[in-house]
This record gives sequence, structure tokens and C-alpha cells, in this order.
Amino acid sequence: MKEQEILLDQVSKKLSVLIALMLMKDVKSLTTADGVKTLVRFGLSNQEIANILGTTKGTIEVVKSRIAKSKR
Repeated sequence: MKEQEILLDQVSKKLSVLIALMLMKDVKSLTTADGVKTLVRFGLSNQEIANILGTTKGTIEVVKSRIAKSKR
């Protein structure tokens, strides 16, 4: 089971890199909120989104909270 977890973690990281590379030119033109909205759809964690957008996990949490409040 341990080997499977390591393999899944490696695959997850590689997918995050691929997504980041695909979005690289678009990310620069996106606001953080738009980037978060886009990346949440991929089911990425806050840390993965932060890594792709070049910010912190805390910033992503705040942005997600503000997005949720604006939907109410």
C-alpha cells in the first residue's frame, strides 16, 4: 500500500506541473480569483493551486472564502 501512495503522490505532482505548464501563459493574465476558480474545477488541493499560481496556501484559502461569500 505504501508504494501505491508514493506512486499516486508522484503522479499527482506531475499532473500539477502539466497543468501549470498548460496554463502558464494564461495564468499571468488571470487574477488570483479567476485562477482559483479554474483550478478548483480540476480538484486540486489548496497547496497545489498555490504552487501553480505562485502564491501561498493561505492566500488560496482566503480567495476561496471570498468567492463563496460572493455566491451567497
